[in-house]
Amino acid sequence: MVYLHQYPIIIPFIAILAAETLKMTIDLLRKRSKLRFINPGGMPSGHSAFVGSLVAVVAYLEGIESVAFMISAVIALVVMYDAVTLRQESGKHAKFINKHHTTKLEESLGHSLWEVIVGAVFGAALSFVLLVV
Repeated sequence: MVYLHQYPIIIPFIAILAAETLKMTIDLLRKRSKLRFINPGGMPSGHSAFVGSLVAVVAYLEGIESVAFMISAVIALVVMYDAVTLRQESGKHAKFINKHHTTKLEESLGHSLWEVIVGAVFGAALSFVLLVV
């Protein structure tokens, strides 16, 4: 995996694709009518896997005392906060609008805190595995 050490930016993209594949597999196992791949909502959060992976890569390569680590950690927190709060509220609004109007808005926009935590841990763990191997 020397290639990943030369181009570590690839690792977060691997993490989001792996998380989204896992999300789709979970949807299949739960026999959901709609399979989600690179779509908002669901377990695990792909966006959180991406930023969790980014933080892990920066921590591994630059150290946790670096400015790059601090910037990546703040960006990760903003993305995860948005997924749990703002996008979840948007989904609630879409559900209300769909109930009272003929429009069909996407209701699964946000994530639960658990989906975000699992996504971030999944992304970080996968990154460390890819960097160490």
